[in-house]
Amino acid sequence: MRANASCRWVHTHASIAALAVGGWWSSAGAQESITAESLTDEHVQKTIDAIVQELYTRKSPDRFWEPKTPPRGESIKQGGGYTALTVLALLYAGQSYQDSRLRDAVAYLEQLAMQGTYAVAVRANVWAMLPPKFNDLLIADTQWLIDGFSERAGGWTYQQQPNSRRRDNSITQYGALAWWEAAKRGARIERRYWQILEDRFLDMQQADGGWNYTGDGPATGSMTTAGLATLFITQDFLHADAAVELRSTSGSRNELAIARGLQWMQQNFSPTENPGRDQHFFYYLYGVERVGLASGYKYFGPHDWYRQAAAELLRRLCRWDPAKRMMTVHQKMGGKSRGAKVRVRHLAFGLLFLSRGRVPVAINKLHVPGMAWNNRPRDVANLSRWLTEKTETALNWQIVRIDTDPQDWLDAPVLYLASHERLPWLSGPEANAHHDVQEDRIEPLEKLKRYLDLGGLLFAVNEGPARAFAKSIEQAGKQMYPQYDWRTLPNDHWAYTILLPVGGKRPALRGLSNGVRELIIASRTDFSRRFQVRGAKDDSAYLTAGNIYFYASEMNRPRPRLARHFLSPSRFSRERVGVRVQTNNQQPTIRISIVRAQHQGNWKPEPQALPVFATFLAQQRQINVNIIDHLLSEIHQLTPRPTLVIVNGIDAHDFTAEQQTAIGAYVEAGGVILFETPGGRGDFTLSAEQTCTEIFRALAEPILPLLHSRIITGNDLPGAKRLSRLDYRPFALEVFAARETTPRLRGMLIDGQPRVLFSRQDISHGLLDQPCWDIAGYTTDSARNLLANIVQHAISLSGRY
Repeated sequence: MRANASCRWVHTHASIAALAVGGWWSSAGAQESITAESLTDEHVQKTIDAIVQELYTRKSPDRFWEPKTPPRGESIKQGGGYTALTVLALLYAGQSYQDSRLRDAVAYLEQLAMQGTYAVAVRANVWAMLPPKFNDLLIADTQWLIDGFSERAGGWTYQQQPNSRRRDNSITQYGALAWWEAAKRGARIERRYWQILEDRFLDMQQADGGWNYTGDGPATGSMTTAGLATLFITQDFLHADAAVELRSTSGSRNELAIARGLQWMQQNFSPTENPGRDQHFFYYLYGVERVGLASGYKYFGPHDWYRQAAAELLRRLCRWDPAKRMMTVHQKMGGKSRGAKVRVRHLAFGLLFLSRGRVPVAINKLHVPGMAWNNRPRDVANLSRWLTEKTETALNWQIVRIDTDPQDWLDAPVLYLASHERLPWLSGPEANAHHDVQEDRIEPLEKLKRYLDLGGLLFAVNEGPARAFAKSIEQAGKQMYPQYDWRTLPNDHWAYTILLPVGGKRPALRGLSNGVRELIIASRTDFSRRFQVRGAKDDSAYLTAGNIYFYASEMNRPRPRLARHFLSPSRFSRERVGVRVQTNNQQPTIRISIVRAQHQGNWKPEPQALPVFATFLAQQRQINVNIIDHLLSEIHQLTPRPTLVIVNGIDAHDFTAEQQTAIGAYVEAGGVILFETPGGRGDFTLSAEQTCTEIFRALAEPILPLLHSRIITGNDLPGAKRLSRLDYRPFALEVFAARETTPRLRGMLIDGQPRVLFSRQDISHGLLDQPCWDIAGYTTDSARNLLANIVQHAISLSGRY
């Protein structure tokens, strides 16, 4: 087959864009390895570090990363390509072009007169990663590609052959990617070139939605990703304006082709092989990463493409030493003595996949079947690109489906939903918030509430002039949180001021808060319309959305893609009060009950905080917790007496006589009680201190810092942590105006032991392990360990230790 045989630079063992040959591999008898389920961000980061060092080790002082023996055939014209690919991978892995190990390779690329399309295209991507002083080199390579573009073929071949009729989807993908990066940095590419590129890929799409190499044979994974990546690029340049106006048509030819291509990926994606052509695995993964990031999809079919493919990549390239917590790069595939050699191109493509895919996700776009959730398909992509430039931090975006687990939506600090239609979960335009809701439509709303309760933030944008979507969002919010009221955000709200001042006419926003943080920010201004078109400017829409991101990410502190936090064992269910929480296989040695005290104020602003903490307690301290919601005025009547009572509130509270009686009786009977202000900004704990001073005037010493208590020292508490130094969240340090590490827990001693505890600083939100600005309290580790020590102190006083 001449077409396949000729693609030597990318598709054979002899080339750099074989830049992809996966090599011999068999999963049979594979080494003990990391699975997709057990894969963590630590594994990925250690693999990146190991590959970086291995690439530096393989660098030749005179050839850099070029092969010792020039590849045969066409690939001989791609001189410099291996080095360009490796430099690009190292830059994406965070290496500096000024590093002494990289500087000479960059200088080599600067002076090299390249002859091959692959090599020039990859080098153009290198210049796009570097400071503006390299722009002239980027423009020169861009012009080289323009001069070599064949309008007849609608793309490129191996060298500058503008009259060629040969169609090569692999080479053309690389040229398109280079042009795209150049255009994002100001290079001018005539619109007609984008149109010719698009027409070529539209014409070459197969009946099943995929693409192949030159038009002959069945579709393959690597070439389908090439086709999709190129169509996403041309969508940006040719069709963004068309999506600005809401319409009821079925979409452009480009949209339909993308939908068919994505459907092919949904049906055929594999994390372990290149579908349709079980070769070129690493090159295929590079394409998967490009399409995954361009489309925003987290899943292809049932597969989390990054998690599962990263696990396969690690298994082929590295060995994990759990004792040393270190990765070692194999010299043979899978560490097998008879495996194919691990070559530079494998490492470079693997490094590109891991580094680019690991980038934190700034915004999740919610896919809601049954409503127009994607009227502007590039809105969040362009917003994320603007955030990347504004923060000078690489940030991605992705699409998550309403039918997946809400905890998966926490990959990003912001969940975005835009539409001109009502939420399909509500039965009618004037449906009562508590009635008339069809039973089969309740679950999505419960999922959304669970996401919000776990620490998420929803940014809801009404598209178009009608208000159906905005009204349904407010109705949904009231149904989920009948105790809270929607309000119009004032001009001094953080959405307009937190970091990026929004001047002039500010977009009108509505907010729903639990008293600790905003749960939903809703806009009747059509932000999506502004975001859809490329060429973002610092206007009020972008600045306001930027502030929402900065708030939700705790001033640009998003987590890497695979970072996880403890969650309650019921991955999605109604909150169940009074049900034991146990997540580890080890049988906890102690079972206790913790009461959340109900009162007339905001007594449970963070309903998932204790369930999440209970999981931590079971896993880390072998304590199983039964969480009970009970009236504060009746806590002294509970039998058996609960180990700990937690009383939360936001604002100053006027405790009733019955509540004061119950508090006194519970503590005098041997109980331990904690008063806390979730969020750390209200006066609830201060009012509790004043009330308890009166209740225990005859029994207790004055309220004192508990710096020498065993709650802080951990003495005589099995497995407890010493907490003489605690970490506070960034906002708290701003409030303190100092880099403080001293615990601020206070308490009253009764019979020589602290039984009445007070925290004016937030603990509850810290338990969730979600970023958010405006929280004056402890970091997650400190909050969890502090409350765990309090629990163990209470257990000890009950005679259980």
